[in-house]
Amino acid sequence: MTRSKPRSSLPRSPSRPLTAAAAVAVLATAGALLPAVRAVANVPDTTVTIDVSKQGKTPTHAGAGFLYGLTQDGSGPSGDLLQPLAPTLFRGGGARIAGGGWIGDGYTAGSGYRVRIDSALSQARRVTAAPYHASYHLLVSDLYGADTTQPAGTVYPCDNGDCGNWKTFIDRVVADVSASGVPVDYDIWNEPDGTGFWQRGVNSAQYYRMWDTAVSEIRRLSPSATIVGPSYSGYNHSWLDGFLGQTKADGTVPNVLNWHFGNDPASDSADAASLVSAHGLAPIRQSINEYLFSGQQTSAYTAWFLDRLAVSGVTDAAHAIWSDCCGAGTLDSVLAGTGALQAPTGQWWVYRAYASLSGSMVDATSGNSGIVVAAAADRTRGQAGALIGNNSGQTGTTTITVKGLSSTPWLTAGGAGHRLHATLRRIPDQIPLGTPLTAYDGDVSISNGGISLPATFQSGTDAFWLTLSPQGTGLGTTAIVDGNETGTGTNQFQYGANWGLTTGVPDMYAGTANWSYVGGATATFRFTGSRVALHAVRDVDQGIMSVAIDGGTAQSVDDYAPARNASGVVWTSPALTSGTHTLTITNTGGRNGSSSGDNIAIDRADVEP
Repeated sequence: MTRSKPRSSLPRSPSRPLTAAAAVAVLATAGALLPAVRAVANVPDTTVTIDVSKQGKTPTHAGAGFLYGLTQDGSGPSGDLLQPLAPTLFRGGGARIAGGGWIGDGYTAGSGYRVRIDSALSQARRVTAAPYHASYHLLVSDLYGADTTQPAGTVYPCDNGDCGNWKTFIDRVVADVSASGVPVDYDIWNEPDGTGFWQRGVNSAQYYRMWDTAVSEIRRLSPSATIVGPSYSGYNHSWLDGFLGQTKADGTVPNVLNWHFGNDPASDSADAASLVSAHGLAPIRQSINEYLFSGQQTSAYTAWFLDRLAVSGVTDAAHAIWSDCCGAGTLDSVLAGTGALQAPTGQWWVYRAYASLSGSMVDATSGNSGIVVAAAADRTRGQAGALIGNNSGQTGTTTITVKGLSSTPWLTAGGAGHRLHATLRRIPDQIPLGTPLTAYDGDVSISNGGISLPATFQSGTDAFWLTLSPQGTGLGTTAIVDGNETGTGTNQFQYGANWGLTTGVPDMYAGTANWSYVGGATATFRFTGSRVALHAVRDVDQGIMSVAIDGGTAQSVDDYAPARNASGVVWTSPALTSGTHTLTITNTGGRNGSSSGDNIAIDRADVEP
């Protein structure tokens, strides 16, 4: 149930703990000052329908791409975090690496240019080979140095009608790529429409001189090369119309028609294809090698965009980067942390679910354009799957209906009238997220060739991952253990000295909170499973705790937040060997500089089987 978010309901002074009644009073008073939040509806807000009898194209995983998602030398992230996403596209060219590229070297191939192209080729060498076999879009303009950090007096290609140095630069790039033996696609200029990368006018005469010179030189030196463009900063019908008309006349139409972002990739793709046809051109591959604005990078919206890409004519697309350009190796913040401490986020699990779609795409429709679904069925693997996304921030219950099961006896272990196994996982927009949360996992009776399951969006940023398989082949059910389930047995908490208990707290699971203000106060949680997610209060007066599994290295968890979240996940363990484990939680006595206190408060734990 969705609730308002009052200030802390827990004690603010170790010498004056609140009573349960006082805690409730604080919540009631604070809640009255906040606008009402709509509760999750108890009837379906919308429906999605999957028809496994209507099968179509093979899933292309078009959206599994990343702009500057790798480390500078291409070695990170590790394969165990990259391979499960089955990436199909990467894009880079050494942006922001010190030295300034060709511009920084005084418009010649010095160390600034060299470090950029070495980085790009190292990245491309990794991802174009097995096991990825992905495409790599080489950002030629970033090698040049036009990455928004170029100086005010920059000489742009073909300034004053002189394209000589630009031609020399292109020749050098093609020679270096050819010498490396690494296959790349040439993405000539990033966002040439006044966004800071190109200052000479969108679709201007100088732009076309720059473009035609580059295309002609690349094709002269490497006739089979793939050219990508125009890479506009957003989908724009009139710009693309003008570009196609001019490049057709000049004989420099790209092999891949490219743009960034856009409102709906499926409708943009259809419009672009109609423009190509209107100009009398043969169909051209399409790419969106930057998508998702910063505020759209949530589990829900990422899934929505991937679902729309799945039904579009786009060949490949790359998740955009905003906060960690350009060599952090976080897959554009899809991973949390760096190096050995990297961990999945909610978005990572969305891409993992997307990668699991195999076999043939099946018909999928929605009663609400804000909630969409992409689904596939794979007889060879004996399963069907679906990814459900949300671009509207909608909460409440969506009914998932799967029909046509009489046509897939391999999925139902015997056909209509039998049962199949459904595993529905909710993917919250959490950083990090060790594993999605199991919303349902069990056998389901088939009625009239179909089944229905509810998917409850606890937050408008949730996505869902549905897997269907023959009867009895599920994943098990998540165990939810309240922080006040105490003892020395399995799935129980045990608190040492300097811990208190508050009850009747309405925005916490089971209404209880176990808390401590004292540095060094320790609690343990013994559980049997393969992963654990810890829920605790985050608020303006919360401190820093440490968590450790089975006596291993402790990790710090900062529970400060500018707005209260009483029962969210604050930490998720990595995957563990199945068996009994012990989680140790310690109040470090420290606090964030913005926090007014050093309390920590435990809500509950979720244990994956």
